[in-house]
Amino acid sequence: MKKLLVFTFLFLVFIFFTNCLEINAKVEEVSDYLTYQEIIMSSGKLIKNFTEDERKEILAKSGGSKFMGIEVIPECQSVKASYIASVKECMENMGSTPITINVDYSVETNTKVSFSSSGSVSASGGGTISKVKAEASAKANVEYSKTTTESIKEKRTLSITVEPGSQYMVVTKGNLSVSNGMVEVYFFWIRTCYGCYEFVTLESQYAALEKRTI
Repeated sequence: MKKLLVFTFLFLVFIFFTNCLEINAKVEEVSDYLTYQEIIMSSGKLIKNFTEDERKEILAKSGGSKFMGIEVIPECQSVKASYIASVKECMENMGSTPITINVDYSVETNTKVSFSSSGSVSASGGGTISKVKAEASAKANVEYSKTTTESIKEKRTLSITVEPGSQYMVVTKGNLSVSNGMVEVYFFWIRTCYGCYEFVTLESQYAALEKRTI
C-alpha cells in the first residue's frame, strides 16, 4: 500500500513539473500595448499600475486553497479604454506660404488580443502560463488564441498641407478593452505560484491629424 501511495505521489509530481513548470518552454506573450504612450481606462487600472496593497486586496477575494488547479480572481472585466499609440511629428512651417508634404504611417487593421502577466506566474514556465491563459480568458469571456495574437499592420500615406506658423502631427489612436486580475496556482492544497494577468483587446486603430500654432 505504501509503495502504491509513493508511486502515485511521484507520478503526480512528475505530471506537475512536466505540464505546469516547463521552465524552458518558449512562451509567446504579445504585450505591445505596454509601449503605447497613453491608455485611459473608464475605470480600474492596468496591472503595471497595481500597488502591492491593491494586489493583496485582490488576493483577499480568493475562494481559498484548492486541491489542484488555478484560481482566477478578476478585477477588471472588459473595461473600455481609449489610447494613443504614437505621435509622429510631421513638420513645422515657419515660413509665410503653405507647404504640402506626404506622411507615411501604419495602423493595425484587425482585432488583436494581447496578454501580459507578472509575479511568480511569469517565471513558472510555458505549461502554467498556457493554463492561466485558458482559465483567465474563459473567466473574462475573452477569445484568446494564437490566431488572435496576430494582426495586420497596413501602411498608408497622408497628404498634408502645413499652413504658415503651424505644426501638424499624425497621432495613432483608437479604442480597446481591458480584462485583468490575479491568479493562484495550487498543487496538493499548496499555492505554488501567483501573480497578475491581463488581456487587452484592440478594437480599433486610426490616424488623426492634429494642428498646433507655433
